[in-house]
Amino acid sequence: MSVNTREDAYLHSKLPIDADEKILAVYKHHWFAYASVWIVGIFVVILAMSLAVAFGALSSSEGASPDRSTQILVITGFFSVLILAGTSLPVYLRSQEQLVLTEEALLQMLQPSLFASKVSQLSLQHIADVSVRQDFFGTILGYGHITLETPGEQNNYRFSMLPNPHEAAREIIAAHENFDAALQGGRIATTLGAAMPQAPQIDPQQYQQFLQYQQMLAQQQQEQAGRSNDPTNPPQQPPSA
Repeated sequence: MSVNTREDAYLHSKLPIDADEKILAVYKHHWFAYASVWIVGIFVVILAMSLAVAFGALSSSEGASPDRSTQILVITGFFSVLILAGTSLPVYLRSQEQLVLTEEALLQMLQPSLFASKVSQLSLQHIADVSVRQDFFGTILGYGHITLETPGEQNNYRFSMLPNPHEAAREIIAAHENFDAALQGGRIATTLGAAMPQAPQIDPQQYQQFLQYQQMLAQQQQEQAGRSNDPTNPPQQPPSA
């Protein structure tokens, strides 16, 4: 997922990353991660209202007053509103969760509760493997669960219900390889997502002079080798003491 200018500035101000560290991608949950919560909440509300209507109809058939049926429906409706309000809370918390990929690290933003947040940072150097798991619904709807495996005793990073998980895995692996190459090459800044550097321009005259110099050195080496192999010109022995 690409990052716009406003979101880039917000993430730089909130996350522990350098000002010049480029954000490559931001991953959020698939829409089904929110819809599944609403489906459960709406199903509970429909079930409660159906039971209230059935209980009210049964009470009316037994000669109960209509006011009692109305009270049951009102109470059930009140609890239904509370259920829907309670359903919106986990949906909001999940919408705040993000996986941020930069040139140097991978940051996981979690929202455990309404007034608490958690940011975990993993250097791209410490990523050992990236695996993707898709269940039945994930294969159909296009989401998956991604796991970032780390070496040693470090905890693995998991992010559930990620849209286009295989594409995200390829981007993370590419960033890891690019950062690893940057470390081995002795440079910190990476080139992922940037234009390839232009080849240096060579002066043709200087290049010709360089070729002539190389030819002169090769000719001198051949002359020295020929003199050393000439039997009529034996090498001079150093005078004895």
